Amino acid sequence: MVSKRKRGMERRDFLRVGTVAGLSLAEIMRLRETCAAEGGSDDVNCIFIFIIGGMPHQDMWDLKPAAPAEIRGDFTPISTSVPGVQISDVLPKTAGVTDRLAILRSLTHSKSVHQDGYHAMMTGKEPTASLDRSNKNNNQHPSIGSLVAKLGKQGAMPPYISVPNFIDSGGPSFLGPSHGPFVIDADPAAPEFEVRDITLPVGVDPERSLRRQTALREINQLERASDRVDRQVNALDSFYQKAFNMMTSRRAKEAFNISVEQTSTRESYGMTSIGQCCLLGRRLVEAGCRFVSIENGHWDTHRKNTKSLRELLCPAFDQAIPALLNDLSNRGMLEKTLVVISTEFGRTPRINPLLGRDHWPNAFSIVMAGAGLNVGQTIGATDKQAASVVDRPISPADVSATILKVLGIDHKQVLHTPLGRPVPVVDGGKPISELFV
Repeated sequence: MVSKRKRGMERRDFLRVGTVAGLSLAEIMRLRETCAAEGGSDDVNCIFIFIIGGMPHQDMWDLKPAAPAEIRGDFTPISTSVPGVQISDVLPKTAGVTDRLAILRSLTHSKSVHQDGYHAMMTGKEPTASLDRSNKNNNQHPSIGSLVAKLGKQGAMPPYISVPNFIDSGGPSFLGPSHGPFVIDADPAAPEFEVRDITLPVGVDPERSLRRQTALREINQLERASDRVDRQVNALDSFYQKAFNMMTSRRAKEAFNISVEQTSTRESYGMTSIGQCCLLGRRLVEAGCRFVSIENGHWDTHRKNTKSLRELLCPAFDQAIPALLNDLSNRGMLEKTLVVISTEFGRTPRINPLLGRDHWPNAFSIVMAGAGLNVGQTIGATDKQAASVVDRPISPADVSATILKVLGIDHKQVLHTPLGRPVPVVDGGKPISELFV
């Protein structure tokens, strides 16, 4: 027998939106508000760009020109906008905005398998041997985005959005699906790009939808008169109203509508996946999303590393990142937006027989910008072959603690699983102090 509560949910099918474990956006919003802990600051949002495959640090951020040819590779260090700081000649545009970057050259962890590295860098916690590598939503610890969704204040926009797909280990773990990402499962660089499920269904115009809303309220009044239901069910309409408001809100819909951007703006980012994802990320944080995760793939350069970087990967990256930083700055948003460029690990110091580089978690680089951080600097150092950290090791937990601190969330607090097991938000990590000087 179908319960009255279930029948009530079915009557609201026209409001089904979102893509988190089959929940509607209204249900996600209800669960988030029900489960929300103390909120953090809404002052700073985050665009988290994850480079899938492993950025070759010694070919981009941490060159070793004095090393033997089989170590240093084919790239040349060039000067940047920061005196004394050099990066690769494959990033000439990025060199012009290095004064807005903090280059962290001493990341290190112990996981050399992609899925394990994703988990380490997406959550701040290295996984155990039981990690399910066949499942993207395999979190043993909540992702950073899910922690922001859980601990940050709620707004009209989903607090955690992932584009152009769900990123491995980007899930909520024990926090539950209501704190997972709202997934935009489409590439904004595609000509036919459209975010599904944020508009009213075909044939349901706003006037008709309002009539349905009125009918639902009348039906629910009868249900409340005949049923004994708890406060959460009594309040369900408010969460459906939030979903309805998002679908009918001009600002919310426009945030996802990248086509309204001027052609010159879109072209400045580059008509590539990373370029248009970065532009969409800017639009989403501008509309109030707290954490936007962006995946950019195909960086696993086991073969033809030089050709892949110079011809395929770095040109789009080198156009998108400066465009994002300049756009945020021109709009007065950079001081309130944290930009993180992360990856699961680096690449081996020695070039292999296939002219590629393999996996190397011992030492690698990531980049941070914006949010009032102390930028225009490098932090940490590796040895003469970019093989080992020799100064200021930085762990994934340190990165997580830093991001949460910047977003106004207490990284020292402890959460509890549904069974009551205490789980530190960040296990042993500390914010990177040099960024806050």
